[in-house]
Amino acid sequence: MSKTWVGIQIGAISFIDEGVDNVLDILQERAGVNALLISALSWSRGNAGRAAYGFPDHGVAADDHLQGGAFWQPDPAYYAGTTHSQFMAPDPLYKGFDTLAAVIPAAQKRGLKVYTYYCETSSSAIRHIWQPGFHQFLDKDHWGRTASRPSLLNPGYRAWWRSIIDDWFSNHDLTGMLWGIERQSPLMDIFRADSSTGFDDYFVAEARARGIAVERAIEGYRKIDTFLAEVRRGARPRDGVFVMLLRHLLHYPEVLLWEKMWLDAHQALYHEIAGMIKFSDPRHEVGLGIWQVINTYNPYLKAQYDQADYATVADFLKPVLYHTPAGARFANFADVWHKGVLADASPEGAYQALAGILQLDAFIAPRDGAPMAGFHADYVKQWTQNLIADTGGRCKVYPGIGVGVGDGGTSKPITPEEVRAGTRAALDGGAHGILISRNYSEANLDGLAAVGEVLQERGLL
Repeated sequence: MSKTWVGIQIGAISFIDEGVDNVLDILQERAGVNALLISALSWSRGNAGRAAYGFPDHGVAADDHLQGGAFWQPDPAYYAGTTHSQFMAPDPLYKGFDTLAAVIPAAQKRGLKVYTYYCETSSSAIRHIWQPGFHQFLDKDHWGRTASRPSLLNPGYRAWWRSIIDDWFSNHDLTGMLWGIERQSPLMDIFRADSSTGFDDYFVAEARARGIAVERAIEGYRKIDTFLAEVRRGARPRDGVFVMLLRHLLHYPEVLLWEKMWLDAHQALYHEIAGMIKFSDPRHEVGLGIWQVINTYNPYLKAQYDQADYATVADFLKPVLYHTPAGARFANFADVWHKGVLADASPEGAYQALAGILQLDAFIAPRDGAPMAGFHADYVKQWTQNLIADTGGRCKVYPGIGVGVGDGGTSKPITPEEVRAGTRAALDGGAHGILISRNYSEANLDGLAAVGEVLQERGLL
């Protein structure tokens, strides 16, 4: 077993497809894994299902048609104070399988730590329609339509999460939990031409309590949305797109006040969850997973989330640092912004401007070759060092290394050498451990072995 912390994110489907003991044998023997981070609750195929983009060399090579929900048996006694108690995954493949009950005893016999993992996905495409009553948690967008994601201020949603935490840590011998921070503010949803959240009655009431002019704020969001939609259709104002965007924000400062309110609500949610975990037992570990869009690609989100704040509530951090697909993902992010807020620039100009602002110049390839080049592995080292410095060494940093992470388009393959390079870079940056990501169901076995090889060469295995 590894002498340093080596975790892996894994869903119930892998234990069902391959058997609990067989999976644990593979993880320990090939990668020195000593910590499991189980997606016990998820509606996201990327976090809980079989591979979404090409099947690896293990498991079942067939779509699992994931619907999602709870992959353990919730204890009804803990949900008496909520309106949402029926959320077991209805998928036939999972019927009768309780992930936590099946895996925790087997893991403990081997000396493995077990954490629950929940990824707070930003995707508006995920629907919880087979979970009775989940619609009561749903937010509204800036046009007054029901949104597809829960409201951060909905007291029922927060009470439900308190019930889940209480259930998990009262009934199961867990080491802790990893909460993946992957939401973004309403303005950023508009920037990417997606539906927004943050405008339900609870947000409106909070805005009025803060003295924010609600009608002015919503009018401002709508004007920006309409303006950017026209830009994407080819409109080019005489004064320029970026200048006009700043003009809208200047004339509607309530928008930025609303953005700060949304950010406060988001941080308060994961702070509250961290407190619940510690309430169950101060020895329980709180982990925060930091989305790569936040820590790398988006300058606005980097401004929103001061990394020093994480250390106030977390014992460990998992920065998502998937350097191999990062070339394609950053190029795609730059392209989305070029179609909207950076439409004044050329595609190349938008790409280079973002790279300079985000201090990525040393790690990226030219735009036309970016998808197949990825980021240089030194990016993993530098970002690990940055996070350790920003948090003052007050919590451990376990970089997320992309051993298995799918991509829907053209992207550099994740080879064993890429995995070795990322693992070495993380350790060179002072990482306290490694978190193999995104999901075991996506990772090839030679990629897992590559992690173990680096640990062995460093004397850690």
